[in-house]
Amino acid sequence: MIWVLAILKGIGYGLFLGLVSFGPTFFQLIQVGIQGGKSAGLRMAIGIFLSDLAVALACFFGLAGIFTTPWFQLGFSAFAMLGILFLGVKGFIQRYKNFLTSMNKPIKPNTNLLNGFIVNLLNPFVLLLWVGILGALSVGHDPSEVPYTILVEMLSILMTVFSLDMGKVYLSDWIGKKLNYRIYFFINRYVGLVLIIIGVYYSYHFATLLIDAMSDTGFFKVKGLT
Repeated sequence: MIWVLAILKGIGYGLFLGLVSFGPTFFQLIQVGIQGGKSAGLRMAIGIFLSDLAVALACFFGLAGIFTTPWFQLGFSAFAMLGILFLGVKGFIQRYKNFLTSMNKPIKPNTNLLNGFIVNLLNPFVLLLWVGILGALSVGHDPSEVPYTILVEMLSILMTVFSLDMGKVYLSDWIGKKLNYRIYFFINRYVGLVLIIIGVYYSYHFATLLIDAMSDTGFFKVKGLT
């Protein structure tokens, strides 16, 4: 019975996360599903799943403390900020002629899988999200059962989110069949703009962490700013 409850609890968390999550991977997944069809979208969804799985298992096996240290968050936020801004600017400024050329190029099978894995990791909140999930799932568990039931719940969350991502892929593929290249192009620019906005928000998050880190090290006191 405890395993059934763990699975149901994980499915509940997964449905909530899948329906309210609108990070970079959401827009990239929709974009790839429209442009590349089901196969490309599914490969990207698998990459996202593997990325979440890696982070979840890392948290489960004791690396959550490292992910929450100020200096790790600072460095990772800087990396994420630059990565997302690069992807956004690249998509937004691409010209229509270059876009058509890229559309006609064959997509390598491993490309979308790797993109899904990397873009998901570029979201610094994914790390904090799984740290929070691990903490929330640990509450109220019998210590002797925690390792097993929490793992089942985490895997249930992952499989639920993955199932929802596959649904987005099939919906995107259906929409994509009804659109022409010109509309594809504007969708590509829209996704690029969204990623730029997310990157700007990551920049704010990075600046906040940097100021906090400098305050903790006494930088402002040394400079006589406080």
